[in-house]
Amino acid sequence: MKLIPSIFFALFSIFTAFSQKNNTTLDFSREVNIVYNTQIPLVTTTAQLFKKDIEQVFDSKVNFNQKNVSKASLNVILRIAGEPIAADLKKVISANDKKITGKWEVFSYINQLKSQKQTLIITGSDARGLAYGVLELSKKIGVNPWYFWADVPIVKSTSKKISVSDTVSVEPSVKYRGIFLNDEDWGLQPWAAKTFEPQTKDIGPATYAKIFELLLRLKANLIWPAMHPSTKAFYHFPENKIVAQKYGIIVGTSHAEPMMRNNVDEWDDKTMGDYNFFTNKDKIINYWETRINEIKDYENYYSIGMRGKHDSGMEGAKTIDKAVETTEEIIQIQRDLLKKYVKKPLNEIPQAMTLYKEVLNLYENGMKIPDDITLVWSDDNYGYIKGLSNETERKRKGGAGVYYHASYWGRPHDYLWLGTTHPALIHFEMSKAYEMDAKNIWVLNIGDIKPNEYSMQLFLDMAYDMKPFQEGKSVKTHLSKWTNALLKSPQSADLLWQYYQLAFIRKPEFMGWSQTEPTRATHPTTFTPTEVNERLQHYQQLEKEVLKNRPTDKTLADAYFQLVEYPILASSKMNQKFLYLDKFYEKPIAERDNNDVNFQAAIQNYQSIQDLTSYYNNQLSGGKWKYMMNAAPRGLPVFNHPEKLLKVEQKNVAESPKNIKIAAGDYVSVKQGVNTFWKKIAEPSFSGSSVVSEPFRLGKSLDSTKTDELPTLTYQFNVTENALADLSIVALPLHPVQMGLGQRIGIQIDEQKVQILNFQTYDRSEEWKQNVLSNTAKRILKMNKLNAGKHTFKVFMIDPAVVLDHFVLSFH
Repeated sequence: MKLIPSIFFALFSIFTAFSQKNNTTLDFSREVNIVYNTQIPLVTTTAQLFKKDIEQVFDSKVNFNQKNVSKASLNVILRIAGEPIAADLKKVISANDKKITGKWEVFSYINQLKSQKQTLIITGSDARGLAYGVLELSKKIGVNPWYFWADVPIVKSTSKKISVSDTVSVEPSVKYRGIFLNDEDWGLQPWAAKTFEPQTKDIGPATYAKIFELLLRLKANLIWPAMHPSTKAFYHFPENKIVAQKYGIIVGTSHAEPMMRNNVDEWDDKTMGDYNFFTNKDKIINYWETRINEIKDYENYYSIGMRGKHDSGMEGAKTIDKAVETTEEIIQIQRDLLKKYVKKPLNEIPQAMTLYKEVLNLYENGMKIPDDITLVWSDDNYGYIKGLSNETERKRKGGAGVYYHASYWGRPHDYLWLGTTHPALIHFEMSKAYEMDAKNIWVLNIGDIKPNEYSMQLFLDMAYDMKPFQEGKSVKTHLSKWTNALLKSPQSADLLWQYYQLAFIRKPEFMGWSQTEPTRATHPTTFTPTEVNERLQHYQQLEKEVLKNRPTDKTLADAYFQLVEYPILASSKMNQKFLYLDKFYEKPIAERDNNDVNFQAAIQNYQSIQDLTSYYNNQLSGGKWKYMMNAAPRGLPVFNHPEKLLKVEQKNVAESPKNIKIAAGDYVSVKQGVNTFWKKIAEPSFSGSSVVSEPFRLGKSLDSTKTDELPTLTYQFNVTENALADLSIVALPLHPVQMGLGQRIGIQIDEQKVQILNFQTYDRSEEWKQNVLSNTAKRILKMNKLNAGKHTFKVFMIDPAVVLDHFVLSFH
């Protein structure tokens, strides 16, 4: 047991006269005395942050651990359950401590009052729980977690009174919750190196302190540090680990960085040899051992296993069987190192195996992973989780988690520029993960943090408390509360929602219909002429609304620009650049002229992106964010000036006014199964009325031959004259919810034979690439000749977690 400083115990004795009566109004016009245990770094950091917050909001005088407090003082006691308390408070505190002792990151508030004396006792089940409770109070008095990272103003309070009720917080839904700083070459690293932290010329302790403060205010507890070649390894700066400890942030490393090592920066082939376990085993083990010994006394989450030096497969493994065998050997060696240096039982040392890219293939081919290691499932880099634990895996002591992307560099195309992952998709996939018991660790690849602020907020809010997100409400409600809290503008949520919806159809970075690695040339879009015009009109109207919605309160202008105005306007300008090029390309080659109104409009929109970005970097918040925003990450063709874009013939996309579109939720009848069912959902969706097959935990495919027992959707349509038609079934490009299942449905047209369709795709296939670029998976049924009159088709559930969006009958 840690000794409590004598001053800390003595201060508690001051408050022996308070009654048990609850008081819910704290008066910050008084002198404030914060009492805390100075021996715990995180508690000290929390007290300092709280002092600063109070002074900024109320202009109150704040003391630390003041013995001689005045009768009119406001006393805030920060303590961890089990720490000593004055005799007259023992009864109420002991009862409270029993509620939270042994829980993970829980806090409580207890108000006490007598005469003019007032106190609030904030107790944490542990140091982070205490910090969350204190900083939740900071948010209540008006210090938004995004005050630094989005320039949300801290407003002086005139009332100086705040209502606080006795309460006990929830225990976090997910135990370890955090972010991965990644692909930082064009934003976070140059900003830190040249603007915020020029003394280190890198993402160093000053930058990490601000990141860790944000995480703490968002009730997160984990970081995977930046690790690209542009950035020095986290442990290159010894102070980084001290800063993490001060803020109570657990440090891990990404899927490609075992045993807390940044191979890109720390492994030198010239002096250390190849990063090849088969030929250089001893040096690699020593490399791991040195780091574990260095950081053994800090809080860490260890990535286990071994990939290539960066984001690649293990070097030297000639067959998948050899890779499986060697990885199992490596895991045992790594665990022996942990056992040697970290003085805890192995099952109490957080360890993760991220099933990412080829590592998932090793696991599917029988790789054995010790039971107390957490299985971290991954999405496909575009927001669709590739699999989750089955019934047997859900019993593992190490549990499961998810590594999820809101930013990505790679095939088929990067999206590093703007934060466009639809909140409804994040909500759907992470809710599914939670239902499948992936509750031990969630990590979000957030890129540079900016401009993915809302994705980060949503992801971490869900991880901290999933309950509000399980009540069937639209995640748009959460977005509205967020924009209102930051910008006093619930209307901004409507604007951002339109932005996300349009990007769900096609991200701005994908508007060139190009691909990367290898880079394929930019082409005109394949939208129909009608779609081009409709999309232009939608964006142009959205731009007007964004400008009209600018806050009248000028103190909110900078926050509004970076959270709403820049992402929406920049996305709009990128879309218009290509959409006007499409209209230009519709003309015969002989009639094309660079003075054409459409070509000039494309150039104007390109220039607008440069102007918006220049303002972001040079004028926004007085130049605070210089070098943070890059309008052409990696210099890909999609970002080029219209004159540099490859001019090719516009594809002729057939349009037919006779086509019939039916939203999947617009069925005429539904028959549910025994504990299996179709559920109508509004999001994520193109049609606004989709259906999903549930339950996710079904664990098996249904027997497609027993159609009478299957959950069934029935649809009807009318044909005015005899015709030939195709039926397109459009789904979301989800992956099977667990290994061994598919993405199958059955379809029956009128009384014809039931046909089985599977939307499942495989990594890096051309079909998968096109699916994630469009957020659709499509199957087409050639129909027999349809006679005039009413027709029916039925959709049968076979696999769980299939989302059907709409159907299109195309006549020809």
